[in-house]
Amino acid sequence: MNRPTVHVVGAGVSGLSAAVSLAATAEAQIVVHESAAIAGGRRRPLFDEATQTVFDSGADFVLSSWTSVLSLIEAIGARGQWREAAPDGIAFADLATGERWRLRLGRGRLAWRLLDRRRRPPGVALSDFWPAARLARAPATARLADYAPRFGAAADRVWRPFALAALNVDLDRASARLAGAALSASLWGGATLLSPSRGLARGLVEPALKTLARRGAATRFERKLTGLACADGRVAALDFVHDRIDLAPGDAVVLATPPQEAAALAPGLVAPQEFAAAVHVHFAAPAASDAPPIMGVANGAIHWLLGAGDSMTAVIRDAGVLIDRPRHEIAAAAWRDVAALTGQRDAVPGWRVVRRKRAAFAATPEQDALRPGCQTSWPNLFLAGGYVQTGLPDCLEASARSGAMAAERVRAWLASR
Repeated sequence: MNRPTVHVVGAGVSGLSAAVSLAATAEAQIVVHESAAIAGGRRRPLFDEATQTVFDSGADFVLSSWTSVLSLIEAIGARGQWREAAPDGIAFADLATGERWRLRLGRGRLAWRLLDRRRRPPGVALSDFWPAARLARAPATARLADYAPRFGAAADRVWRPFALAALNVDLDRASARLAGAALSASLWGGATLLSPSRGLARGLVEPALKTLARRGAATRFERKLTGLACADGRVAALDFVHDRIDLAPGDAVVLATPPQEAAALAPGLVAPQEFAAAVHVHFAAPAASDAPPIMGVANGAIHWLLGAGDSMTAVIRDAGVLIDRPRHEIAAAAWRDVAALTGQRDAVPGWRVVRRKRAAFAATPEQDALRPGCQTSWPNLFLAGGYVQTGLPDCLEASARSGAMAAERVRAWLASR
C-alpha cells in the first residue's frame, strides 16, 4: 500500500519540529515546502556584504528548562552545538545610574535564590518578586501591570526587562497569564541559558534538514503556497506559484507559516492580528575579551547587547515607535548605548539593521484570546507556529512545541482512518 503524504508548509522552527517528529516513523512520506531559498524562517542566517559577516537574524537563546526545543535538538543530534551562554550569570546595566549587576539563573528554585539580597538587582526588595506567585492564577483578561509595579527600580530592573524579553511587549500591555506561564516554563524552577556555539543555523536548522534527508523526507525550496483548494470537507489540493499538488484522501497538511499568511490561506481561520516589532543592529566590532556574552540594559535605547566572535548585536524589543526610522539613525542611536556600555570609541563601525515588523504576536490578553489550536475545521489541515495556542508566548520553545503538537495530531488522524 502507498503511504500517505504529509505536506509541511514552512521550514521555520515550527515546521522543522513537525517534520522531524513525523519523519521519526514510517507512517507517512514527509515533504517540506519553503517559500524562501533557505530554511530557518524568522531565524534564518543573513550575510552582510558590507561587513562580510554572517548574522543570525533572530539572536535567540534557549533555556535548559525548555523541554520541546531541547527534545528537537537531541533528536537531530545537535546537542553538542549548544553551550551555557552565561555561566557567571546574565549581566545587567542601568544607563541612567551607571549601576551594574548580574542575574544568576542556576538550577535551584528562583524563590530560594532571591532570599540572598546579593542575587537581586540593586534597589529591588524581595517583596517586589511576590507578584510572580500570583501570576499562575491570573485570569485571561488580566495584564502584568495589574500585579507587578509599573514604576521604580523593580519595574525598570525586573518586570519591564522580563516583559520585553519573554512577551515582546511592555508590562502595561502584557498578558499576566502568559507572564506566569513564561516564568513557570523558564526561570521559576531554575534553568541555565544556552546558545549555539556557531549560530542557530548550524545548531538547529542545518542538522534538522540533514536528519530529514536521512529519514527520506523531501525538502523543496522557493515553493510559495498561494492557496488551499478545499472539497468534500477536506483540503484537496495545494496551489503553489508554479504548480498544483492534488492530495489523496489520506494526505495531510501542516501549515507552519506566519499567522497573517495562515489566516489568508485557511478559510475562517482566526489568528492574532497585532504584532510586536523588533530591531537587531549587528555591528562589525568585537566585544572586549572580558565582556559578558549577554547584557540586559535598563533605561537605554536598546534592551539587550549580545557579543559573539567578531561582532556585537544590539536588540530592541517592542520597537514599533522606531521601526520606520532610517536605518542609519537606528544604528547611530544603538551604537551610543553600545559605546557607553563597552567603553568603545564613538565612531560607528560597520553595521547592519534588521527590522522585523512582525517579530512575534503581541502577547496581550486580547491577542492571546485569538490564538487558534493546531487543529482546524478541515480534518486534514493542522497548524504550527509560535502563534498557535501552546500556553506560552511566542518563543523558540513555543515554536518547537507547536510543531510537536501538530505532528501528534497528524499521527492520531492518520491512525483513525
